[in-house]
Amino acid sequence: MIVSKLCLTSAIYLLSIFLSHGQDKEGFIVVKKAGTTTIYERWIIFPNSDPPIEAREVKGEFFFRNTMFAGLNLIQNEEKIQQWQNHVSEFKVYLEKDTTTWLEYSYHDIPWPVSDQDHLLKYTIEEFVPGKSLFITFESRENKTLAPVRKGVTRMVLSGSWKWEHINATETKVTYRILSKPIGIPKWLTDPIIRNNIMTTIEEYVALLSPSIKTN
Repeated sequence: MIVSKLCLTSAIYLLSIFLSHGQDKEGFIVVKKAGTTTIYERWIIFPNSDPPIEAREVKGEFFFRNTMFAGLNLIQNEEKIQQWQNHVSEFKVYLEKDTTTWLEYSYHDIPWPVSDQDHLLKYTIEEFVPGKSLFITFESRENKTLAPVRKGVTRMVLSGSWKWEHINATETKVTYRILSKPIGIPKWLTDPIIRNNIMTTIEEYVALLSPSIKTN
């Protein structure tokens, strides 16, 4: 019975790949789509891994009806974090003297089979083109004072970016990318969790920025 379920899950996964819109120029394939939100994935070698480790990079493209800076402010807002990331139980932003960088700590309550996870990220504003686009990157950092390692909690190793693009006075396009170092759980178990979670997170993020848009 278990073998049959595994075979069925694998078949569904392969079918979803076959039905996707193919690879883009960076090797991403569509794995989930709802309305104007599209989720892509690709598997690449995690930077500086030795021996080389294949890692999942997820890309989300979507739109909201607000400004670029409203989108940036929301990812820094400690009071609203659980309104669009309900699996986050702890969230703290540490601003720095250089206003183009900041640190963020998050603790994630993750459902089985994945253990609870946390991370400490450094965000950097890489490029701002007034009236056109805003691009920031993030990557994992270590800090024993701000984010001591917790027993039984997996410390995530991440990197990625946010890009907001001004479309018109009421619309912004977002491209979100995140690369995560694998933690040893099979793809067929993590695929639905990761894809459903990122789609829900994006929908809630958009809803907060576009009050007239409701999620189901």
